[in-house]
Amino acid sequence: MNRFSWWHIAVGVTLAAMAAVAATDFAESPTTAIGAWVCLLVLALGYVLFGWRGFLLDDDECHRTSLRALGFPLLAIVCTSVGVGFNPSLATLQAITFPIIWFTVDPLRRAIVLNVILAVAVTLGFLFSTGTSPQAIVQAITIEAISLLFSLALGLWFSFALGQGQENTRLLAELQATQHELAVLNRDSGILSERERLAGEIHDTIAQSLTGLVMVAQRASRAVTDDQPSVKLDLTLIEDIAREALVETRALVAAGTPVAVDGGLPAALGRLNARFTRETGVTISLNTEGYHPEPNEVEVVLLRSAQEALANVRKHSHASRVVMRLTTTGSAGGHPSVALAPSDGVRHRIVLSVGDDGTGIDPSRPLDDGFGLSGMQQRLALLGGELAIGPSSQGGVELTVSLPSLAERVAS
Repeated sequence: MNRFSWWHIAVGVTLAAMAAVAATDFAESPTTAIGAWVCLLVLALGYVLFGWRGFLLDDDECHRTSLRALGFPLLAIVCTSVGVGFNPSLATLQAITFPIIWFTVDPLRRAIVLNVILAVAVTLGFLFSTGTSPQAIVQAITIEAISLLFSLALGLWFSFALGQGQENTRLLAELQATQHELAVLNRDSGILSERERLAGEIHDTIAQSLTGLVMVAQRASRAVTDDQPSVKLDLTLIEDIAREALVETRALVAAGTPVAVDGGLPAALGRLNARFTRETGVTISLNTEGYHPEPNEVEVVLLRSAQEALANVRKHSHASRVVMRLTTTGSAGGHPSVALAPSDGVRHRIVLSVGDDGTGIDPSRPLDDGFGLSGMQQRLALLGGELAIGPSSQGGVELTVSLPSLAERVAS
């Protein structure tokens, strides 16, 4: 049962009661009773066929402001006023006709005009039924003036309360959206803090222990004589395993270590690349031509994506050179792996690509196996971004991140 079921019942009871009232005059004036019944029947059929739909669409502004919304209110005005012309007691129909106007018609001025038309039409119906004597005229005008004033007062109050309710609903929706955004930011902040803490712990414990293990293996290997090849081979194997574990550990530390976006994203990428080159010896070429500054939350996601891409280069590619490009563009800009979304209403996008000359993609290994791409995709999804990975022009792997420009959305 919908929230207007009570109103449908009220309309039905009112029409039945008015039909019963009209029946009391049948013996004295059959024509008057039949005329009143016809008006009530037409009003009832109109309500059953299409009038009730106006209440189901009460929140549909396009429907309420269209000319089609005037159909049933005008029919109700005609049936009420003509019915009063047959029987003055049918003026009670105004108890449902006035609310019908307020419930189903927008804008406000149109509803007010229909209220006035109803009052005038019922006044004329009174005069047709009771005559045009001065007393009848005064009585009809007084009754309808009071009815109109009460209807306008209640209708305006209803419209104001409805407007306040809609505004409160909008504010509540905005508040809930803001709370969701804050929850996401707090979660990301907590994740970032935990990553930074773990990176520090790994650097101070595991990385140091692995470094010591490599040094011990090297020293022991030098102390072993040539007549012990199996021991020397085992020590070399221990050293290689420790070195690989140390590389993995340093990659984890680098991915979790914060890099500030102070001075803008290009400057932060420059600092990140310089540190990566010092640690690995891999040359990085950075091109930020055409990039327009974005809000901090966008630049942080792009910076984290660059960190993750370089961590993959360190762990998997065995590259000697990396090319990093950052630009703001309305197309893929020469990066066929970027899948743009033209339906998001944003003309410009930020594209970050990181390509290397390493070993390329191993077809037998899933892309989400050890590459840390799932976390990157989750961060990008929060801002409507996309991640693509494919072969680079240098022969290795190119990772491409595409984000809608938040700066453009704010400006518009």
